[in-house]
Parts: sequence; C-alpha cells; structure tokens
Amino acid sequence: MARELLVLALVAATGGGGCSKSESAPAGKPLAGKAFYRIDAGPPAACASGSLCEARVVLTALGDYHVNKDYPFKFIGDPAATALEGVGDFTLDGARRGIMTLKFRPAAPGSAKVVGNFKLSVCSDETCEIESPRVELAVPVS
Repeated sequence: MARELLVLALVAATGGGGCSKSESAPAGKPLAGKAFYRIDAGPPAACASGSLCEARVVLTALGDYHVNKDYPFKFIGDPAATALEGVGDFTLDGARRGIMTLKFRPAAPGSAKVVGNFKLSVCSDETCEIESPRVELAVPVS
C-alpha cells in the first residue's frame, strides 16, 4: 500500500506521467474543436494598418490522433471579413500539431476580423477525419 501511494505521489508531482506539456492541449477555450482535435489562436504578431500582417491558427490532434501530413490544409476566408492573401501556409510542428499562417493587409487600425473555414484532417491508426470548422479571431491592428 505504501509503495502504491509513493508511485501515485511521484506521478502527480511530475505532471501525470506520459504526456509532456508539448503534447497536451493548450489551456483556455478553443476557437473550434471536437473530441479528436482543437484549434487555438496562435501568439499574436505585431500588425500595422496598411502592412502585410499574419495571424496564426494552431491545430492540435487529441487522443490517439495525429495531424494528417498528406492532407492539403487550407483556410477559406469569409468574403464579408478581412480579405486574406491566399489560402494560408500550413506547417507541421510535430506529429500532433500544425500551424496555419494567414496573411492579410488591414486598411485601418483597430481590430481585423479573420473569419473562414479551416479545412483540416487528423488521423488515428483506424480512421482519418476530415473537417472544415468555421474559425473566427480578432487581430489587433495599430
């Protein structure tokens, strides 16, 4: 019994044993998600009115899923929101995480609203899921 308590104490002290921080889902409310993935806003980058700016959207595969490295990821911007330049650039950041970088040129200071559908795919050993969630984020513009 004492040995089991010691093992439990060690597991609790080290953060749960098996999952490193880089593999766990970020804290806070996601922009979109399901049981097998979540989408979060990436760290904000400086953005000035009239300049080419970037927003980042982070895809994290959850559970037994990983990012489908062969899928043609893209972000289809909503025409009523801030106009995007292209469909985004997607880069893998490990097997369970990828970053979509979106480029746009805001006309005025304030808040640029980036809205669209993020076409993505995550897979387990048994199946691949293809999703197209609507994502909205506000980017501060100076």
